[in-house]
Amino acid sequence: MFCLFQWAFLLLVGYALYRLRYEKYRKVTPLKTMNSLCWNCWGIGNLQTVYTLRDYVQRWNPNLVFLSETKSKCRRMEKIKFKLGFTNGLSVSSRGRSGGLALLWSSDTKLEIKSYSNHHIDAIITEADTVLVWKFPGFYGNLKTHLREESWKLLSYFHSQFNLPWFCCGDFNEILSMTEKAGGAQHSQNQMDGFRLIVNHCGFKDLGYCGPDYTWCNMKEGSNRISLRLDRAFATNEWLGHFKDPTVHHLAKSTSDHYILAITDSPPPSRRGKRRFHFEVMWVKREDCHDVIEAAWHSDTLSVTPEGVASNLQKCASVLVSWNQNVVGNIPKKIAEKRKALNSITTIDQQGSKWAKINQLKKEINDLLDSEETIWRQRSKVHWYKEGDKNTKFFHAHASERRKKNSILGLWNEDGVWCESKESITATAIAYFEKIYTTSSPTGINEVTNAIPRRITDEMNSKLTKTFTSEKVLKALQQLYPTKAPEPDVLRRAMEGCIH
Repeated sequence: MFCLFQWAFLLLVGYALYRLRYEKYRKVTPLKTMNSLCWNCWGIGNLQTVYTLRDYVQRWNPNLVFLSETKSKCRRMEKIKFKLGFTNGLSVSSRGRSGGLALLWSSDTKLEIKSYSNHHIDAIITEADTVLVWKFPGFYGNLKTHLREESWKLLSYFHSQFNLPWFCCGDFNEILSMTEKAGGAQHSQNQMDGFRLIVNHCGFKDLGYCGPDYTWCNMKEGSNRISLRLDRAFATNEWLGHFKDPTVHHLAKSTSDHYILAITDSPPPSRRGKRRFHFEVMWVKREDCHDVIEAAWHSDTLSVTPEGVASNLQKCASVLVSWNQNVVGNIPKKIAEKRKALNSITTIDQQGSKWAKINQLKKEINDLLDSEETIWRQRSKVHWYKEGDKNTKFFHAHASERRKKNSILGLWNEDGVWCESKESITATAIAYFEKIYTTSSPTGINEVTNAIPRRITDEMNSKLTKTFTSEKVLKALQQLYPTKAPEPDVLRRAMEGCIH
């Protein structure tokens, strides 16, 4: 009995010492967060492709973005890198009109490039707040089947190079089994066996996926359609021990034959809606906008008096608000809905019978993306950009900066007290202007004003006091920038283009 007691006591002491010794290491290596995008973009020279990628970057806020088949030179990718909001990146130029890779990473990601080629970009990542160091090779398998073995040798080399946890994603251009293919002829068993061998050799675990089963389609209909799961993400068990159950999302695209992979352990952030009414320039691009404004303007007796014009403007504003809510709708929400519908229909349409509907959804998504770009360009008040420039992140940043500059956070009052509440700021502003515009009843005003040389002649004064004509008002309006207005509540000149 005594020996049993001693044995139990020693076990408890040993467990306590173990906790004291290793608890500190558990505290400094918490589970990390993972947020990355991986995409065979099928050529990034198209503005719609850049716009699509920028939209996904804004939604998912990734710290890593790996792109294959960019079909672009390094100089072009350098510009795209900044358009996407990244300051760090490495690109591998395309060979003619094929190939090309790029790896972009956020400013707070400590990343060191180890090697790169036409088929990979290998990097080492060090987590800033822990001692964790892990390996990330972005991978692009060889398109030619007789050279596929060279791709697997490259992965084997990575495996032997560093004894680190690693995560790998990309377009491997190969499948693991026939369950990852729909349509077409039987896939080569030798090729699938070779892929499985290298996956096992590297100690990879397939991270699975959410969404459609396949990540590539040949864009054909009916019996000629072929779908494959070519894009995927792998990780070693050691790497997974440091991250919180990452999920791979297969995201529908409208500009490439490959799906985008979003590897994350958290849902995408929600978007905020508009706060107040604007006359949106993107409305003018819709054919029914003219009819809506014209019907509202002529809904009552047209009056040429200022009161009548103001009343008609209010009616137009009210009708446009209702039309925007019921017909146009929330653009970001519609984009999300269309993409969800595109994901759903491509998931169930294994035979390609609904390809016309899929193409229509892609066109609608691209049109909505153009409208969103126009909205943020208008908000930014940047007038030197040409119509068609795709850089919503830039316009969004300018709009946000304008909002910051136009906000009054506080004022110093006469007594040197800092006022932050809305009521105290209002009272301070009123008191200041009342003071500077209230007379102190000085004497000798006429003598002072008579000593000031006269600059305005009687002829000039006559012109300045002349009654405004409709021609002068129209000319002044036409001199305004298209998205400017003389007062915040006056509809912008863009609406004028719909009326005439």
